Amino acid sequence: MQSESHDLVPSGATMTQTWVVDSNCFIHLGSMAPNTFIHDIKKALSKHQQSLYVTPGVHDEIRNVRFQRWSKKPKVLDEFSSIMTTISVDENQVRGLASSIGEKASPQDVDLSLMVLASQLQREGHEVMLVTDDFKMTTTGEKANLGFSTCPPSTFIQRLASQTASKNKGRMKSLSRRVRAAEMRYAISRVNQYDIQAKLTWMVDSLIEDRPQSHKKVHSESSELNLKNALQRTLSGEKVKGKYLQKLGALPEICKPILSLDSHLSALTSSNSSDELLATYQETLQLMSDVLEAIGLDLAPLDETAAVLAHSALGGYLYRSETALGLMAKMSGRIDTARLHLTRALQSATLIDDAYAEMHAVYQLGLLAMASGKWERSARLFETADRQAQSISATRLSYIVCAGISRHLDGDFETAEQHILRANTIIRSDKKEASSLLMKLGESLLAIDQPGLALEVLDEAMECALENESKNQLETLADHILMANAAMTNDDVIQHEGLRTLLDGLNQLSEQESIEFTKKIREIEQLADEHTLPIEATWKDWQPSEKLVSTEATLNVIRSEVDDNNDTLVVVHHSELGSIGLWLPEGEWNVASGHQLSIGKTRVKLAPPTPELQEKHSLRGLVAVEDTSMLLFSAPKDDFIVENDN
Repeated sequence: MQSESHDLVPSGATMTQTWVVDSNCFIHLGSMAPNTFIHDIKKALSKHQQSLYVTPGVHDEIRNVRFQRWSKKPKVLDEFSSIMTTISVDENQVRGLASSIGEKASPQDVDLSLMVLASQLQREGHEVMLVTDDFKMTTTGEKANLGFSTCPPSTFIQRLASQTASKNKGRMKSLSRRVRAAEMRYAISRVNQYDIQAKLTWMVDSLIEDRPQSHKKVHSESSELNLKNALQRTLSGEKVKGKYLQKLGALPEICKPILSLDSHLSALTSSNSSDELLATYQETLQLMSDVLEAIGLDLAPLDETAAVLAHSALGGYLYRSETALGLMAKMSGRIDTARLHLTRALQSATLIDDAYAEMHAVYQLGLLAMASGKWERSARLFETADRQAQSISATRLSYIVCAGISRHLDGDFETAEQHILRANTIIRSDKKEASSLLMKLGESLLAIDQPGLALEVLDEAMECALENESKNQLETLADHILMANAAMTNDDVIQHEGLRTLLDGLNQLSEQESIEFTKKIREIEQLADEHTLPIEATWKDWQPSEKLVSTEATLNVIRSEVDDNNDTLVVVHHSELGSIGLWLPEGEWNVASGHQLSIGKTRVKLAPPTPELQEKHSLRGLVAVEDTSMLLFSAPKDDFIVENDN
């Protein structure tokens, strides 16, 4: 995230151009661009890792625009789909911008949405240029202090031309000149509607600039930055020049208690019982409260400059702690608490301008929104994570797939397809990595009790694994798919209608591979059908638990529910048994989806499920446990420890 007080790029970071493109640019291209244009622009964008963004409103405005100079006159939208990202913006933000600039003076809603998107990307740390020949958008953006720059389509093409190979440069420069002539003609034709001189000046000024305006980089000898780095190095145990120690004064000693948080986190393990996990959460929360209280008391008498410096240096420690707390809360099924911690983690990440940390926090928040069925919010979060991933060249497949799913479930089918098309390009480049990432994503979706979504993602992971001939991965995926099938409810089936068709666009199999995939899925479905039938044998008398499942075996918790009598039904799954339900007596049971259960050495009874429970949870039987103290619910081996990169 950008600093609110400075237009600065962190030392060692680079900023690449992000283009937000208005409809009029595509209209110009449709009438004038040669059939080599898409090839040329791809080269220019990929060479410098630049990105094109639009909003769904642009799609609506150019839906019927075609490349008139191409032989088959294809649609502009179709040709741009592989290099353009479509992002929806919050309607409340659009209305808010319209209100702030005055309804009479505001551009059309599509224009407003582009301005909101450009401003949003700018705040996220991108160097944004809004491409439009609508001069009103330029003046409005400046008045509203939205932060982005603007240029007409001709300048956009000119700048791309300067970045491409010499053999392509001439074609793009020629196109730029033709577009510029059209812009001039249009501007002159509207001489009575606005200040023509101001617009022409803007067009010429944008052309004179050889390249987009770049943000000033932090000077290596910046006093503020050096002091911050010196404080961080001191806390890390490194030696620092005496002049910096003198300027820092008491700050290193004041901030020193923060080190106990990192030591505490480093000693944690993610393989805890659920009760241990809760105790660890409470212990971590108490420690952080103690540390922040101690630091705050000592910072209070100091001036604002010292306090700001301290908070900036402590941001990384707080990010790691809040993330750990958030993921522990998530693993315990406390979604609201998890969200609170992860939003705090995000805030800390923005203070230290750490794009990776921001990406990680936003992704986890997206999963929480998914768990609650907040599809529009989850889409915006995943799209933000994807943009952050692009800015640091990180793996983005999981983010863009989740964004596509969320947009689809929110009813924005066109944007969803754009996301999946982009994901398809990523998958084709590395099927082996894709299979691993999609399997991990499927596991994450199962852990938040979204089996319908998990099933669709795991199907695609299996396709990729089949192409890689990864036997171990195929076996694991088969178990996951079986569990997802068992966990599906009627609501999942209805809610996710059409999702299969969408995600089929992620990967394409050959004819022979398709046959093999169908065979494996049929085998899993056959076993899943068998697991829908009640267990034949029932035990009215107590039997050793080993008769049901070995003491070494673990069962995966699908979900837990508390009935009106405050008794807890825990639905668990085993690859051989299928899904069974355990009734636990009244009391507080710290168990959530994604946990694992070991029954231990005790005695159990087995009864057939009620028709209602069998229908709702696909249960094969209901289990009563004689000694519930022998039950061990373990937290999943989720990586809630965030490494210290400093």
